[in-house]
Amino acid sequence: MATNDQKPPIEEGSQPLYFFPDRSVSANELERILADGTREERVWAISNMLRYAQWDDIWLYVSRDEVREIFPALDLSDKLRQVLARHLKVETPVA
Repeated sequence: MATNDQKPPIEEGSQPLYFFPDRSVSANELERILADGTREERVWAISNMLRYAQWDDIWLYVSRDEVREIFPALDLSDKLRQVLARHLKVETPVA
């Protein structure tokens, strides 16, 4: 889990995070999922963050290395996957 402790006030504690549109998830719950959740839970959480969160907000919760590690399993559109792969320097198979 990322170690940056400077989260915006809206994302502290038990308030719902804006980048989970299908379910109410607090910062505390997200941190628990990222630290102790199953692989499937982490894939779900990181996929949501990459799809819906503002760029800087993503890195408050996960590191680029954590995203690279789980990258093949993430639920992303092809276009977003390509952009992120380029930015994160992830090697992807050529289609």
